[in-house]
Amino acid sequence: MSTPRQRYREQVRREIKQAALARIGEGEPLSLTAVARRLGMTGPALYKYFASRDELLAELVRDGLGELAAAVRAAAAPQGGPRERLHTLARAFYDWAVAHPGLFLLVSSAPTPAGAEEVLRPFLPVFAQGRPARAVDGLPGWAHVPGGDPAAALTGAVLVWTRLQGVLSVELRGPFAGIGAALLAAEIDALADTMGL
Repeated sequence: MSTPRQRYREQVRREIKQAALARIGEGEPLSLTAVARRLGMTGPALYKYFASRDELLAELVRDGLGELAAAVRAAAAPQGGPRERLHTLARAFYDWAVAHPGLFLLVSSAPTPAGAEEVLRPFLPVFAQGRPARAVDGLPGWAHVPGGDPAAALTGAVLVWTRLQGVLSVELRGPFAGIGAALLAAEIDALADTMGL
């Protein structure tokens, strides 16, 4: 059981992360001093909770990837054909990103998004049913799917990641906001065709 001091510390850390995300969502650069000001704290006081801006950003990215992975996992269902399941998973990814644009943009711009494999894992069984891809050397352990082609699974998962990033970039950053859902459906259909689903 946690102590009152530990609970207070966790509460303040959550408030710092919320303030940082609000700043990012407003398109403002992230600085610990600005976040501290937003919370009525001094900059040095904030360093008791996060040692650096990079530590705060890394935690936000981990949190975001965890939330995104949970949203995609929740949409994974064994029923339906592979194409239908692919659309459902991609839509869950898209919906989460649109609901959390600042956090998604932060996650998608992270140099090494550790945890992306957890987001992609529910896609693997779908793509493993597709046309085998060329042999891929050095497949990561998370790409292996019982009863399926791991090369097809990994190829499809990486392709869906890149296509979703593109669709969401257009929807969240570009002058074409509002067409993301239609673009998503077209991209996922094209990917399903490519992968033989």
